[in-house]
Amino acid sequence: MRKKAGLIIKILFFCGLFLISGTIAYFFRIYKNIVVTTPGTKQTTPAPTPTPDPLRIRNILLLGYAGGDHDGAALTDTIILARIYPKDKKIVLLSIPRDIWVPVPISKESTQHFKINHAFAIGIDDKKYPDKDDKYKGLYGAGTLSKEMISIVTGIMPENFAAINFSGFTSIVDSFGGIEVNIPFSFEDKYYPIKGLENDICGKSEEELESLHATMSGQLLEKEFTCRYETLNFQKGYAALDGETALKFVRSRHSDINGNDFGRALRQQAFLIGVKNKLLKIGSIPKILTSVNTLSKNILTDVDVKTALEIASEQETLSDFEIKSLSLTTDNVLMESQSSDHQYILISKDGIDNWESVHQYIKENI
Repeated sequence: MRKKAGLIIKILFFCGLFLISGTIAYFFRIYKNIVVTTPGTKQTTPAPTPTPDPLRIRNILLLGYAGGDHDGAALTDTIILARIYPKDKKIVLLSIPRDIWVPVPISKESTQHFKINHAFAIGIDDKKYPDKDDKYKGLYGAGTLSKEMISIVTGIMPENFAAINFSGFTSIVDSFGGIEVNIPFSFEDKYYPIKGLENDICGKSEEELESLHATMSGQLLEKEFTCRYETLNFQKGYAALDGETALKFVRSRHSDINGNDFGRALRQQAFLIGVKNKLLKIGSIPKILTSVNTLSKNILTDVDVKTALEIASEQETLSDFEIKSLSLTTDNVLMESQSSDHQYILISKDGIDNWESVHQYIKENI
């Protein structure tokens, strides 16, 4: 029922890993290119404030979006709430499905329900949504709106966000010399989209096209144009993935075996473990530095210098942290539904906009 293959870009978690391991200091030279602030503010040294608990729990929202000029370029098809427990040396990654149905404040007076992955795009698009509250406008506002939508669903308000686009994914993975991943299960995807062939008619005549469009829609129609796709095959076990292959591994969503969003979470978690192992193995700082320019062009965050220094100074090495994953799925607190305009959506099992049991589930498991 979903019409597009999601651009699942779990490389976002690099941001969290960099912060936790202290390597964020190497990005200070370019932070002005990636740090977004409230409109009208300047990057200045903050006034002295009471020192917060250096071992307090931190919540950082990690977002992945396609980027570019095409339709849906700012939809955040990767949404992860990274909850960091310094005292316990633990990180919990809470995956938020992009199809969750939430009320988005599109103006100061009204809200409209969208899938949660629209929040960032609505924040960025001040032309289409000019009547939004000022705090939701621009790049900073897009992050703010996304954080608030996450707080509605989870009951947890992220302090900061970091967003990375598709363009930086392959370059960053390749700059690390690839990532070795323990692929959790074998699968084949016959419908992985080939870039540039999205609208290829595959040699069909006008009559054939007219007939197809009259009798089919959605994925059923798309699969009639086989020249637009390539077949992917991944075998269970360890494999070294370069940037392009890693992207295909985490994006794939048309396999008969765990091809849905929830199945992809297993693959994405395996990829993240591979990232952590790589960082611990290769002496990552030189590799990270080679990606500085790529990061500056493809990442946005509201983690300012002061906050970055705090996080970097209060954490131990990455090897001291245990990484756990938690997902909201139809096996626990969500159920499938359909919107009034026939979109596939996910809502709480208690009903639309009733998130109390979801909050309780997260509280008990995170």
